[in-house]
Amino acid sequence: MPIRTFVLIISDAWKADCNMKAEELYKKMLGVSINYFLVDIRKDRDDFYSLTQNELNENKLLLSGFVLNLIMDGELEKATEIINSLPENDVMRIGLTIVNPAITWREFISAIESLKKTNRHLKSVILTAGRPNLLNGFNDFTRIGPLLETHKKLFIEDFKYIYEEKICPALYDLCLAEYYYQQNRIFDAEILVSRTIKEFDVDSERRLLFAALYLQSKILIVHGRTVNAESYIKEIRRYVKKNGEAEFSYNIDSAEALCAMYEGNYQLISAWFQKKSPDEYADFNMLDLYRYMIKMRCYIFMKDYMAVIALAEKLRPLLIAGRRHMDICEIELLLAMSFYYAQKKEMAFQALDRALKIAKRRRYYRLIADEGEMMLHVLISYANEKGQTPFLMQIIEMTRDMAISHPLYLKAQYKNTHTFTQMEIAILKLLEQGKSKEEIGEYFFISINTVKYHMKKIYAKLGASSTHQAVWQAKRIGII
Repeated sequence: MPIRTFVLIISDAWKADCNMKAEELYKKMLGVSINYFLVDIRKDRDDFYSLTQNELNENKLLLSGFVLNLIMDGELEKATEIINSLPENDVMRIGLTIVNPAITWREFISAIESLKKTNRHLKSVILTAGRPNLLNGFNDFTRIGPLLETHKKLFIEDFKYIYEEKICPALYDLCLAEYYYQQNRIFDAEILVSRTIKEFDVDSERRLLFAALYLQSKILIVHGRTVNAESYIKEIRRYVKKNGEAEFSYNIDSAEALCAMYEGNYQLISAWFQKKSPDEYADFNMLDLYRYMIKMRCYIFMKDYMAVIALAEKLRPLLIAGRRHMDICEIELLLAMSFYYAQKKEMAFQALDRALKIAKRRRYYRLIADEGEMMLHVLISYANEKGQTPFLMQIIEMTRDMAISHPLYLKAQYKNTHTFTQMEIAILKLLEQGKSKEEIGEYFFISINTVKYHMKKIYAKLGASSTHQAVWQAKRIGII
């Protein structure tokens, strides 16, 4: 998010006698460059942390950069303490409160009420901070979902204090669309999100356009149209190329990697993992939360389940401190799959218990279903052992649909070490066409037993036990 979010209303009177480093930071934040994003504040972290206490006390703008770095470092308790030490109606306190991930919904409403009382407006507060979600962006507001339907006028009225008034109805539609998507009300979500894209197609609202296009790509994936979903990622790149590329590129890359998982684009997934995924053992950054989630899926893809568990446990305390209910649920789901395929069924079911409890209470249905076939096997095993419930069977049905539509999701690439004869390739093509053993024999003037012999060799090379599996594996590795 541009720091101008709440900088444009700051008076030059706040400028203090600072050293050269503080002076340079001050100019950056004040708007010498209008594209001074959170990622840029992060690059200047050491400079902010080296400021003296007097410099921070005398210049609230520099203090905000210091606090934002604390937030990105996951030091939410310390950041909240500094924010709360500012005067109650101070505009800097209000702005920092709104972008603080540890904020409660009650505190968010209180901050908006403070803006109303003082008639101050913080235009274009970017709650997503470059992430591809609005309700679950830098903050987790997914818990307000049930209120969205019943308090439309109130939300639109409140939004105008942190966004341009003209786009507030579309902003409301996008919030509601994200909520409907999680409820599996796909048709309702699709109608709403399609309305918002035109409204956000302006230079000043690229961040909201990013969120809208990402949600639409998720909807396309649910419809089984992964190729179109990838084209939407390309469209997002085109939209943000001129305005905000520095802010979005790393998360757009991550979104593209996620789409690639649904269509089995192993080359793209591998390239992202090797060159663009965040290093959780280096400089940890809360801005990278979405990227960490994608990286955990890469680990599952690679069957490195211990890496998933290690990263999940590193994130868990920060997510709890930030009240990030959806992300906590997502991590439990990834843990459930990792434990299950690592042959730790009891631990898998414990993680799934925790995830289902959150999902049922907060209606995160698609969060589970979107994990497809691997999750389906965990859910079925869980249902067989723990018993069936209406909620569980509903989730299984949704997850089964995704498993059928996207059979390659989270599946490691099949590595073929065998060569196939021209006869075997021809037989595979005929099997794909539905030809019987008798018909195949007629094609080559060979007996049914000879056809069976060739098929046995084909099955062994492909690790298949049926004609269907053999054809599927052959198509997967590009033999036919």
